[in-house]
Amino acid sequence: METKKLSKSLTDNRFGGWGWSMIFYTMILYFFYAAITTDGMNLIPSAFAEAHGWDANTLLSVATPAGLVGLVGGFVFGRLVIKTKPKNMSAVTLIITGVLYALLGMVPSVALYTIDLMLICFFASGFGTAACPAFIANWFPRKKGIALGWATMGAPISSSAFVAGFAVLLATKGIRTAFVIFGVLAVIVGIITFFWAKNEPADVNCLPDNMELDETVSTQELVLDNEKYSIKNILKNKNTWLIVFGYGFLWMVLVGIISQFVPRMMSVGYTNAEALTFMSITSIIAIPGSYLWGWLDSKFGTKSISIVFAFSYVAALVLLITSFNIVCVWLGCIFAGLGIGGLLNLLASMIISVFGRDGFMSANSIIYPLANVVRTLAFILMAMLLKVSGGSFTLPYVVFIVIDIIGAGLIMLIPYKKA
Repeated sequence: METKKLSKSLTDNRFGGWGWSMIFYTMILYFFYAAITTDGMNLIPSAFAEAHGWDANTLLSVATPAGLVGLVGGFVFGRLVIKTKPKNMSAVTLIITGVLYALLGMVPSVALYTIDLMLICFFASGFGTAACPAFIANWFPRKKGIALGWATMGAPISSSAFVAGFAVLLATKGIRTAFVIFGVLAVIVGIITFFWAKNEPADVNCLPDNMELDETVSTQELVLDNEKYSIKNILKNKNTWLIVFGYGFLWMVLVGIISQFVPRMMSVGYTNAEALTFMSITSIIAIPGSYLWGWLDSKFGTKSISIVFAFSYVAALVLLITSFNIVCVWLGCIFAGLGIGGLLNLLASMIISVFGRDGFMSANSIIYPLANVVRTLAFILMAMLLKVSGGSFTLPYVVFIVIDIIGAGLIMLIPYKKA
C-alpha cells in the first residue's frame, strides 16, 4: 500500500480503485432492489391487468403482504450474512431473485402472481437490505456517509430510469419478454458478483476508507463479539429503539409524502400528466440529493445532519400544504426530492456509528426491519386521516409534521461522537 495514495479527509472522494469499484457495485444493488421491489409497482399491476384481464387494484394490494414477507427476509438474511459474508449472500440472492422475476411474467393466475411476488421480495432483501449496507460498513466505516451518498444514488436512478425503460420493454417486447430480460440481467450481475465483489478491504490488500488505521478502525479483520451483539442484547440497547423510532418516523413521513405526491398535485388542480412530471423531477433531484446528504453526513456528523434532514421535510410538508402556486410546487419538489436521497444513507450511517464496523451486520439485521415496520404505518395512517378529513391533505400533512418533529427529538437523544 502506497501511503501517498491514501485519503486524508473524511469528505474527499479518494476511495481508491477498489473502493470506487465497491461503491459502483453497491450502487447497482440499490438500483436492482428499488426497481424490483418498489418502482416496478408503478407498471406491473396495470401490465398484468391488460395482459390477463385481472383486477389491477387486487394486484396492487398484493404489494403490502409481499412487502411484509420482504421484512421477514431482511431479518433472516441479516442474520445469515454474518456467517456467509455479503459477497456470497449478494450473489446467491441476486440469482434467485432474477430467476423469480423472469418467471413472474409467465404466471397464469393471480395466486401464482402473489406467491412469486412474495418470494421476490423475500430474496431481494438478501442483497438489498442485508448485503448492500454490510459492504459499505466493511469498506467505509469512517467515510460511510459520503460512500453511502454515492451508493444510494442507485435507488433514485431506478425511479427515473427503470420505470421509463421497463415501460418501453413492456410496450415493445410484451410482458413475458420484458420480465425475462430484466430477470436475466439480475442473474448476470449475481454471477459476476462471485468474481467482482470483495467482502472486506483486506481481501485485496486495501485499507478501510482508503485511509490509515486509527483507534476507531484498529484492524482489517472483522471479529464479531457474539455475546455483545446477540439479538437479546441489541434489543435491550436503548439506542436500538431510538434509531428504530427516530428514523422510522422520518421514513414514515417520507413515504407518506412520496406515495401520495401525485394525488396531492391533482387535488390542487394539476392534470395527471403534470403531476407525473413533477414526480419525475422529484426523482431526478434525489440523485444529487443522495450525494449531498452523504457529504454533509461525513462533514458534520450523522446526528446533526439527520436533524437537519428532519426539518427539511417539515419545510416540504408546509410547501405541499400551500402548493397552490407554481413556486411552492417547485420548492416542494426540491425538498421532497432531496429527502428521497437521504433517509437510507443516514439510517445505515447511524447504525454504523452506534454499533461500529464489527457490530453493524448484527444490529442492522434487527434495526432495519423494525424501522421498516414503522415506515409501513404511513399507508394506514394516511388512509385514515384522508377519510377523516374528507380527502383533504392538510390534516395528514399537519400530523406528519408532528411525527417528523418527534422523530427528530428521538434522534437528538442518541449518544453520538463524530468520527
